[in-house]
Amino acid sequence: MAKNYCVICGKLIEEEYIECNECGAYMHRDCIDEEVLSDAVGNILCPSCALRAALDWADHILSLYAHSIRGEDREELRDKLKTLLNALS
Repeated sequence: MAKNYCVICGKLIEEEYIECNECGAYMHRDCIDEEVLSDAVGNILCPSCALRAALDWADHILSLYAHSIRGEDREELRDKLKTLLNALS
C-alpha cells in the first residue's frame, strides 16, 4: 500500500484525513480550516485548489466589472494583488 502524506504539513497520513474534492490530495483533518478551504457547496479543497477557485472567481468579477472599479480602489486592489503574488515567490 502506498504511503500518503498531508499536502499541508508534509507528514505521513496515519489516521483521520480528508481528500481534496478537486484533486484528491490528502490532508490531516487537524491541518485544515474547513471554513477557509470549503467551496460554495461545502466541498473541502486543498490550499492550491481553493486558491485556484478564488482566482477564477476574481477573474470572473474583473471580466464583468473592471470598468466600474474606481481609481483609488484600483490602486488598492493592484497593491494587494502584488503583495499576494510576492507571497508565492
